[in-house]
Amino acid sequence: MFLINALAKPKKSSEHYDEVLGAYVSLYIDYKDIEGAMRLAKFYIKEEDWKVVEVEDEYFTLDSVEDVEDEEQKELYEEALEYGYSIIFNCYEEEGEDED
Repeated sequence: MFLINALAKPKKSSEHYDEVLGAYVSLYIDYKDIEGAMRLAKFYIKEEDWKVVEVEDEYFTLDSVEDVEDEEQKELYEEALEYGYSIIFNCYEEEGEDED
C-alpha cells in the first residue's frame, strides 16, 4: 500500500470550481509497484474533475494499518484495502492560507 500526496486544482467541470483554489490530495493506493500507483493517483484525481498540479516525489509505503499514524486516516487505509484506493481532498480557498 502506498500513500501518495499531490496538489490539484478543480477543473471547470468540477462542483468545486469557483469555490476553492485547490486542494492537497492524499491517496492510499493498494498496488504492487510505485510506478503504477503514481499513474493511478493521477488517474483518480482526474476522475474527480480535478487537474493534477504536482504529485510529490516522496511517498510512503505502508505494510499494515499500524503504519498509519493518524487515527482518522486508518479508515482511508481500510477503504483502500477493500476498494483498491481511497482519496481525500483537503481544499483551500486562498493562496498562502497557512502564512501570516
